[in-house]
Amino acid sequence: MIVTVINQKGGVGKTTTAVNLAYILSRNKNVGLIDMDPEGGTTTSFGLKREKKEIPLGGKSVNIFNVELFPSHLGLLKMELNGDVEEVTNSLKNIAKSFDLLVIDTPPNLGTLALASMIAADKILSPVTPQPLAMEAAKNLDSRLQSLEKKAMAFTNMSAKPIEINLQSVNFLKISVPQSKIFIEASRLGVPASRYEEIRMKKPKLIRFYEELSKAILE
Repeated sequence: MIVTVINQKGGVGKTTTAVNLAYILSRNKNVGLIDMDPEGGTTTSFGLKREKKEIPLGGKSVNIFNVELFPSHLGLLKMELNGDVEEVTNSLKNIAKSFDLLVIDTPPNLGTLALASMIAADKILSPVTPQPLAMEAAKNLDSRLQSLEKKAMAFTNMSAKPIEINLQSVNFLKISVPQSKIFIEASRLGVPASRYEEIRMKKPKLIRFYEELSKAILE
């Protein structure tokens, strides 16, 4: 199964979602996580640096915390600008054959890499924050999904209360992930926040939200 995490708006917690979702799913599944963002947010979230050379998709991976991570690299920018959507889609599907689940973190746009990631996906998940621009981005995503004849699930991020928007191709879950300084601390250390909680806290709080998301994905 391919799970694509997407939102054309930056700063909504897309990378945080992909990282923590992959980590939680890896408890019981063989999980791959591919960083399709040339900026490499997912890569740095696992304490690695973006590769400064071109690598074929699926050409390099590192197993960290039981997640097989395919890091961001210089070639992604070339693919974004000049890549063939069908070719990228097929590459992602081939990578996914080695895993129970392949989680894809996408760039904050609806360009070549994001489009291929949506087409390849079996499930699409979009974090949305309760801000006008983020909600407008959800409507734009809905239009693109309709053109692709695809569906997506959305959840509220950085908020204690879930929001709901009535869209044709985006179904809003009644799940909201609150803001927490744990995300900042974990990112600084290069570990998923859910992993950080397990080690540092007797009563983890954030993990349950990603467990809820993982259940929604697997349904």
